[in-house]
Amino acid sequence: MSEADRTGAARDAVDDPGSAPSWYLRCRAEDVGDRAVLVGDRGRVAKAAELLDEPAWFGKDRGLTTVTGRYRGKTVTVSAFGMGAPIAAVVLHELASLGVRTFLRLGTALAIGPTRLGDLVIADGAVRGESTSATYAPLNYPAVADHDLNSALRARVARSPRPAVTGLFASFDGFYTEMVAIDPDRAASVAATLGELAGNGVCAGDMETSVVLVAARVLGARAGSLCLATVDPLSHRRLDVAAREAGEHDLLRAGLAALTDV
Repeated sequence: MSEADRTGAARDAVDDPGSAPSWYLRCRAEDVGDRAVLVGDRGRVAKAAELLDEPAWFGKDRGLTTVTGRYRGKTVTVSAFGMGAPIAAVVLHELASLGVRTFLRLGTALAIGPTRLGDLVIADGAVRGESTSATYAPLNYPAVADHDLNSALRARVARSPRPAVTGLFASFDGFYTEMVAIDPDRAASVAATLGELAGNGVCAGDMETSVVLVAARVLGARAGSLCLATVDPLSHRRLDVAAREAGEHDLLRAGLAALTDV
């Protein structure tokens, strides 16, 4: 069956009034595994699907593409959320309501402090600079990765030839106001923020890790975050297409292996 046919069949199934699909992902409990990968770019869902056995596609409403398949004999769901903490939380929350109990964000991040472009970065925890996680728990609630999942990530990344860093992330809502300044009048304040973060041990920046760690734990699930550093926020340098594709391949391989180790 083609991807289009699978998607059509899935859409017909979830439109059945007798079923209970999630609002936006348009998936039912039987469509997902007990562990899930969360990615921003829906193109990364297709790349992950190439690594899965028997991939089945579900819904593409608002670009929230989802695929479920088998990896090393275990059922894994991969869902794209686009960009930002609010929609990442929507996707995670819907998947949790369907029975997912382990989440792993596999995405891209800003290189901060010791991190260099092309490094893999494991989040031990995250600074909660975005607003969505505060709707799940007060700001004094820590954004901390699951210990067992992080142990599996460390072990798998250690086997990769790609350099890796482990430490704190910082997640923000304002990409061009807090993370990467494209307006000259913001350059000094953004540089100061990044310098302070690096001085406090932060090694990567993104828009979603903190909400993934907080929301998952509040909802009774475990979560982690593994990212590829693709942007230097101060110089605005980015990985070229070939380097990014190679890095994403290593990211998906390590992440899927770790997710199925726990």
